[in-house]
This record gives sequence, structure tokens and C-alpha cells, in this order.
Amino acid sequence: MEDWKVSLEQGKRYLFAQESRRAIDVFHDAMEDCPEQRTVEMSEILFFMGAAYRNLGQNEYAYRCWENAAMLRDKEEHEYDLDWRAFYRIQLVKYLSGKQVQQFGSLAESDMIHGLIKMTWSEVRHQNHLMNHDFHERCGIYRSVRIIFPRIETEQSGQKKKMGQIVTFSRNRGNGGKK
Repeated sequence: MEDWKVSLEQGKRYLFAQESRRAIDVFHDAMEDCPEQRTVEMSEILFFMGAAYRNLGQNEYAYRCWENAAMLRDKEEHEYDLDWRAFYRIQLVKYLSGKQVQQFGSLAESDMIHGLIKMTWSEVRHQNHLMNHDFHERCGIYRSVRIIFPRIETEQSGQKKKMGQIVTFSRNRGNGGKK
């Protein structure tokens, strides 16, 4: 197995064992060794690195990792300019701030949110009046955009879930679980 893959798996083990600082170090090694053309795998490394940073309370680093991971997974060829990145970051922070745990639960959730933000950006960026404003003013406009994000929480009884913690699913039926 390639060194970067070994590092990725080791980093996940550290992350799931709640050893986030060690996980970050190993994820950095994985990023350095991962071939540049393996963008999907690099995005996976960044996704888990973001979770480790979030566990340590370093939200800015976590958001940056998740943002870069989503951009790497985006297969469409389009221009990633400063305005798109600013809009994305503003909306990403809005979404994550509205969650109880303030982190993604899976790559699929991250991809779904990326898609919603990107779809909204395609509408916002074509507004003619935007370019009449300087960058700072445009960011204010981006903050005013409201995306209705779906809310899916897997918390039970108010317990906080950390990345890697298994949350049980139980169905409480009045008939003892029988149909």
C-alpha cells in the first residue's frame, strides 16, 4: 500500500480514537505524499483533517479544509474566483453554525451542501449590479443571501456526537418492536 494511503488510514484511526492532534499530523503527511492528480483522495484527507481541527476547536482551519475538500471533489470545470470563494465560505459558515455539532457528518453531507451553495451562486453571480460594488460591499451582499439548508441531526437525547462516534439507531414502538 502506498505511504499516503497508510497515513490516511492511520489518521482516521487517531481521529476516531479522539486523538485529533496526532490525526492532523498524520493527515499532513498523507497530503504531502498523495499524488497531485488524486484529487478525490486529497479531498478525503482534507475532509477528515477538517474534522480533527474541529474537534480541537480550531474552526477556521476546519472550515478551510472542508472548503478545499469540496472544491477538489467538484468535477465541473469552472472559474473559482475570489468572489465565489468568499460566497462559499460565508454560506458554509452559516450552514455549520446552525448545526448542533457544527461539523459535517459525512462527505455526502458536505457534497450536498456544496451543491446547494454552488446552485445559489450560479444565480447570484449573474446579477448585474454586483460589479458596481467593491469586494467588501459584495461580501455584505453575499452575507444577506439566505439559503434554506436542510437540517439533519443524528443527535440523541441532546448528546454531542464527535466524528467517529457511532450513534445507535433505535425505533421505539409501542408493540414491542413487532409489526
